[in-house]
Amino acid sequence: MMYIEETLIEPGELLFHDDFTDSDLEKRWEVSGGEWKSGNGCCTGLYRENAGGLIYTHEQFPGDIMLDFYGTILSPCNNDLNFSFRTRGWNYEIGDADVGYIGGLNGWYINRSGIEKYPDCRLRALCQHFEAESDREYHIQTGIAGSICFLAVDGEMLLTLGDPDPIVANDCNRVGLGTYCSHIRFRDFKVYRPKLTPVPMSYTPKF
Repeated sequence: MMYIEETLIEPGELLFHDDFTDSDLEKRWEVSGGEWKSGNGCCTGLYRENAGGLIYTHEQFPGDIMLDFYGTILSPCNNDLNFSFRTRGWNYEIGDADVGYIGGLNGWYINRSGIEKYPDCRLRALCQHFEAESDREYHIQTGIAGSICFLAVDGEMLLTLGDPDPIVANDCNRVGLGTYCSHIRFRDFKVYRPKLTPVPMSYTPKF
């Protein structure tokens, strides 16, 4: 269970699950770039240049969602374990990600973890107190509830980001995983409808 502003959040209805047990990744995901492999319970993404490669679910998930998965940055790399939600996917005309929220661990060229609204990136929240270690697996929970984006790692909420103009377009409801000039391993990827429980916004006087 985690807190997001005045709400307690936890996994609710399971909407999607990929355990990466087979090699036919493109049956469930669109591969926009990079070297991706699936099988034996994990999915790996490798991008060898100073750019990004992302995969996106073919399926759309409108409404509040929470991604729940495990990720590892594989040495000698130590940057950019990425994910996305409320996204349109890849824009092949310009060769870049289309509208959506993009987040990550050890990114932004300065080892920050955070979330930004793409492609203008004027709305962004970055965490300075957390830095992922190579070859260590992390449990990542991220998504959006109402107008609040959130990112938690190993059960600790790293940040929340309030968007005064959240993405609500009908064709921007895919989710994705990614890597940027890095080598990443993912496993046990799930999409939930988060269960939200309001928290009373009051104090009990102690004096």
